[in-house]
Amino acid sequence: MRLPRLAFCLLLCVLLAACAGAKYTDQPLTSVDLTEQGAGAGVSSRVLAQAGEWRNTGVLVKQGVDYALSTNGRWRAWPGCKWTDADGLGMYTGLCLDLGGTIIKGWTHQALIARIGETGSPFAVGKAFRFTAPADGLLYLHINEQDHGVWDNEGYVDVSVSLAGPLAPGLAPGLALVPAPAQLAAQAQAVPQPAAPQSAAPRAKKAASSAGPGAGAAPSVLASQPMPQPMPQSIPQSAPQPQAESVPAYQPPAHQIHGKPPLRRVALVIGNGAYPSAPLRNPVNDARDMAATLRGLGFEVILRENASLRQMEDAVDELWKRLKAGGAGLFFFAGHGLQVAGRNYLVPVDARLAAEQDVKYRCMDAGLVLGRMENAGNQLNIVILDACRNNPYSRNFRSVNEGLAKMDAPRGSIVAYATAPDSVAADGAGKNGVYTGQLLKHMRTPGLPIEEMFKRVRIGVLGETQEKQVPWEASSLTGDFSFKELPR
Repeated sequence: MRLPRLAFCLLLCVLLAACAGAKYTDQPLTSVDLTEQGAGAGVSSRVLAQAGEWRNTGVLVKQGVDYALSTNGRWRAWPGCKWTDADGLGMYTGLCLDLGGTIIKGWTHQALIARIGETGSPFAVGKAFRFTAPADGLLYLHINEQDHGVWDNEGYVDVSVSLAGPLAPGLAPGLALVPAPAQLAAQAQAVPQPAAPQSAAPRAKKAASSAGPGAGAAPSVLASQPMPQPMPQSIPQSAPQPQAESVPAYQPPAHQIHGKPPLRRVALVIGNGAYPSAPLRNPVNDARDMAATLRGLGFEVILRENASLRQMEDAVDELWKRLKAGGAGLFFFAGHGLQVAGRNYLVPVDARLAAEQDVKYRCMDAGLVLGRMENAGNQLNIVILDACRNNPYSRNFRSVNEGLAKMDAPRGSIVAYATAPDSVAADGAGKNGVYTGQLLKHMRTPGLPIEEMFKRVRIGVLGETQEKQVPWEASSLTGDFSFKELPR
């Protein structure tokens, strides 16, 4: 009888280990204090839904300092659940039920949460959050699900951490998932005395037991700082408290006001053509010519050729940092682009795509670019994607969607595609792609509004491709912009 029992125990251990979730292999070894001079404008971290441990952002928050978190990406806690963003709203369906297992009660399994330090009380973040740090410590992030339940999760969320500035118009402080005040009041009456969350206690106990003799006498920044009082388990965790800042009245963008100096202009230009299995002739030429043209039009240009995923992500971070100072931002990408599950991905030259599931981990989500540019809070953003070519990896995919999917443009921005959604674009027989060639031709027209410029590009591409390729834009611009200003 002992042998079957031993085999059963071994099998159970294996199954439990398989359900523990993945581990991060790139946890930062150093920390960044954003309040120090030269620390940079912010830090980005990718939080995996399937990770069975907390993501260390590498950001050392300081007590009393205001921070802002913004997110981009999608994930789900089980194949039967709906994909959501970091708010986790609308995840439950007939095949996806709330059976417990959340870290913070009252929030869905797909909400983003955080804590300060190894033993800090978890608090909800959601899609966007602003808070005043109640203590010093490293900032950690996690999906709102216990580690033993994350093994079947999918997707990720990219999180940007920065010092909090003034609220942009339309951005409200606080959280999207907080219940109505009446509901909170009823819950508070039902539970008069707050109780510490169950998920925090084991961590604190583990930390205390592993400290060793004499650890209690050693100075501890976290131990000396008062943490916020935990809320009852039936109430969504609200510590740290978001700042009650008023939303300023809408002001027209600076480029609308007569007599103002021209906007500062910053552009990131990427051309990827040296794909090992599916090389492209035009993208590097397109990127070089676009960079030269934009410099002649007064842009500061960040140029990357045949970039890896890490180089692309670092370049987007650099663009975001520069745009934090204000002005007009532009992102241009020429190369392979794919859509998977309704999301668009820009393919780096080092991507190894053996299956459809590899795309979201080895390519850059175009939504990340939009989110970072929107988060910068500058006046105007332009995204141009000459990346709607045939999918060379389709033989490895279960489902094949041509071209790129439609993306909505955040307020004050315009997103331009080489062709209509779900369609493909020509690579071009000459030095440049058809679409980029028309862009280079019309961007230098003095005083031409950006909407009229794209219209002329569309007409030119239609004529050059015998109406097979129709460039397309999504715009929510609120002001006027011309690539080449009229003489003053």
